[in-house]
Amino acid sequence: MDKKTAELLLNIHQFDTPIDAYEDQLFKLRSFIFSNPVVPKVLYSKLKKNNQLFDAIKHFDTVENPYVKCELIPITGLHLFDKFLCYESNKSQIKQNLSKHLTSKNIEVGIRQLIQNLALWSEALSDIDTSHAETIPANKELDVIYTHKLLETKKKDSSFLDDPQLLSEIKRVKELAKSIYT
Repeated sequence: MDKKTAELLLNIHQFDTPIDAYEDQLFKLRSFIFSNPVVPKVLYSKLKKNNQLFDAIKHFDTVENPYVKCELIPITGLHLFDKFLCYESNKSQIKQNLSKHLTSKNIEVGIRQLIQNLALWSEALSDIDTSHAETIPANKELDVIYTHKLLETKKKDSSFLDDPQLLSEIKRVKELAKSIYT
């Protein structure tokens, strides 16, 4: 990347310093991650943009790159509800860590851990038949509170599998996990 491309990518003419421009771009990237569901293909493109931003700022300044990496808890439990809590707990911890440092490396680690957590969640759902579930768009995540309440009330039986929205969500997660390695 040449310096002119770096200027354009960072949009430095809109800011007082290149660092301000860089931090603004990182903030937008992190905000996107916070406000959108985990979709691996989209996050991979954001990872690429993140790397480009880091390469761009090197033309103007040296930046520190601290990061926080959490240990993902295994997605286990007797009921799907318990596994869901593990998945959501991991996701929450990753997002908390993302908010600790506005750095390229921290965003990279956060993205990779969100994708890893999705893979673990999909693996925990692998024995649920979703062949008759409706396919929904990858970016249309089922409401977390709705899912939590449904799984909590149906903890002791499998009647939650009668819920077409939940089955579609499980199918969506499984499909997303397939896209992780392609």
